[in-house]
Amino acid sequence: MKNNKQVARYETSAGTVVYKLPIEAFPNHVTNCYLILDDAVTLIDAASGWEKSNAELKDIFDTLRSEFGEAVTLADVGRLIFTHGHIDHFGGLNFVVKEANPEVGIHALDASVLKNFDERLIVATKNLQVYLQRAGVSDKNIEKLLALHKWSKGTFHASKVDFTFEEGPIAGTNLYAHHTPGHCPGQCCLQLDDILFTADHVLSHTTPTQSPEFIYRYTGLGHYFESLQKIRNVDDVRLGLGGHEDDMNDVPRRAADIVAFHQRRLEKTLNLCDEPKSIQTISKELFGERKDYHVLLAFLETGAHVEYLYERGQLTVSNIDEIEDAPNPVLLYCKA
Repeated sequence: MKNNKQVARYETSAGTVVYKLPIEAFPNHVTNCYLILDDAVTLIDAASGWEKSNAELKDIFDTLRSEFGEAVTLADVGRLIFTHGHIDHFGGLNFVVKEANPEVGIHALDASVLKNFDERLIVATKNLQVYLQRAGVSDKNIEKLLALHKWSKGTFHASKVDFTFEEGPIAGTNLYAHHTPGHCPGQCCLQLDDILFTADHVLSHTTPTQSPEFIYRYTGLGHYFESLQKIRNVDDVRLGLGGHEDDMNDVPRRAADIVAFHQRRLEKTLNLCDEPKSIQTISKELFGERKDYHVLLAFLETGAHVEYLYERGQLTVSNIDEIEDAPNPVLLYCKA
């Protein structure tokens, strides 16, 4: 993922000023938060909540004052809106609430991630464990991967949500929420006049990791493709501002490129399944040897593509007798 830490100023077609606040959420992982200066100072996303991330988020307001002449501080934030429920975007919630006590909003499908954080983490981890068992991963490696899954979550505790929203205008703001599930159940692209905050749905260089819907509802490639098509049809967007990476001058074209990328990966995944294979084997053939957290990401990405092909009848499970008799066996997929 390309990291750019340059603060930038924008102005919408209606004259509203917007600032990009790039924050190092985790080592070598920059999250773009956005500050909207309208009737109420609105912050979109809050990075990860790590100590360094929090410090950067607070200090970046000094840059706004010294380089752009803006007399605004973190304490002036009156509204905090999250694009989706991933910790590199919402983890700084408690820090911002302590500093500014803003109203907090998120799409309804991700609200429980903030309000019932421990519960959601436990349930998702259990689903992930079952998925990895069915993928053919050894118990020893499953333990390591589950630890990696939870490693960045220890800095957050459940917090308030003042309001939720669905598709449509967000009450009390000038923002319009385009619900775009796929990468995350409640992910939204937020539109302000002719600027579209694309979150992790559309990024300038990379494609966000996909997960099987078996683990997280409203994820999976089926939802992602539908959401990409929705964004391709949004009118009057001059500029796309992603949750990571660079600005985009042609969001529909970038969305089309992402669709084409995943279609090629689906074709490659299908062609690897001339003989019955587990998701672990398919993942190694798709991505080669990976290390640490990237092993887990490869398993999730592979699973999303296998799930998509299986649900559409292009793959079948070859060891059906074993599945019927065993409690949680490895699933072997092959071309239908």
